[in-house]
Amino acid sequence: MTAPGTMEMRTYPYPQCDHDSAILRVEMAGVCGSDKHIFKGEASSIRGQSIFPYIGGHEVVGTIVEIGGNAARSMDFDHQPLRPGDRVALAVEVNCGTCWYCRHHYNNTTCDNQVMAYGIHPNADTAPYLRGGFAEYMYIMPGTSLFKIPEELPTDVAVFVEEMAVAYHSLARATQPFAAVKEGFGPGDSVAVLGNGPLGLLHGIMASIHGAGLRIATDLADLRLAKAREMYADVAINAARTSPEARVQQVRELTEGVGADLVIESAGEPEVFIEALDMVRKGGTVIEVGNWVETDKTVPLNVMKHIASKNVHIHSVFHCGTNWRPVLNILRQQAPRYPFAALISHRLGLDELAAKMGIVTNPNECVKVEVVPHGAPGALPRRQR
Repeated sequence: MTAPGTMEMRTYPYPQCDHDSAILRVEMAGVCGSDKHIFKGEASSIRGQSIFPYIGGHEVVGTIVEIGGNAARSMDFDHQPLRPGDRVALAVEVNCGTCWYCRHHYNNTTCDNQVMAYGIHPNADTAPYLRGGFAEYMYIMPGTSLFKIPEELPTDVAVFVEEMAVAYHSLARATQPFAAVKEGFGPGDSVAVLGNGPLGLLHGIMASIHGAGLRIATDLADLRLAKAREMYADVAINAARTSPEARVQQVRELTEGVGADLVIESAGEPEVFIEALDMVRKGGTVIEVGNWVETDKTVPLNVMKHIASKNVHIHSVFHCGTNWRPVLNILRQQAPRYPFAALISHRLGLDELAAKMGIVTNPNECVKVEVVPHGAPGALPRRQR
């Protein structure tokens, strides 16, 4: 992506591998909501750093084609030996390891001195260029964490591990009860998921895995609401045909007049966060997970009405964490129950992605878009040296 609304095909040199690095053949990479916002021109920087031109793709599953001796012994998060041919998931960020947050093991918080984030920065003008999954090959730099994928887990399920890791951390934060006054989220509690793109759908599934009772989904698109009903939702509300006040009232009517126990904002629009605060019951929990990019949008917040008088618990979740082994286990265990691959509405090659990226801006046209750089299994890739 060279500018908002503009993608083009480029050829870069095949990266060089040393003792501490690796080369990954990308099998599948997801288009994230952050890529959508950047494409729409709603953000030109992330964490203060310029983006363009960039090779997107941070939800990556690939096969190791080259790996240095040191990397083979150290890159796997679980300290398993790695070798060419291993299929792995790629942790998004390479952190400094020395700042306060890294030293205190804040797994769910971005470090102060982040070295890089795959598919985001540094940009594609900086060698070795290929650090995003929207490419045939990726350079895997020293300090990266990789996760071997169980053989029985298909790639089109494993590719959801990064987004599912966000949902994993969200629900973990929500389940912090103070039982004496029924706070926190637990089995049988009601949940409303506001925004049912891929991230919202995975949050609805994760809440169901935690034993959610009444499960409510809202979205602007009937396509995504249908998918929510298929995957987890008991009630689906079209936000394009209702007002925020009507949706809040409907949720209260469904919950004995008090509001949902847990509300998850995954629409990625600041005004929906206010709706979440209106919709949650007193003493309930709100998870803000949708607003992932720095935009200039602001919303009015009544601190007394929305927060103080409700004793509401608010948790922000901005990060997928660094330990994905439990998440891969969940995907493997739950795949027979939830058809994760059915969330994929489009599988695009690189040329198709460059031509059709605009599809991600229309929620009535797509659910999850996955990039398949090498096309059908067995296709011969271009390899530039």
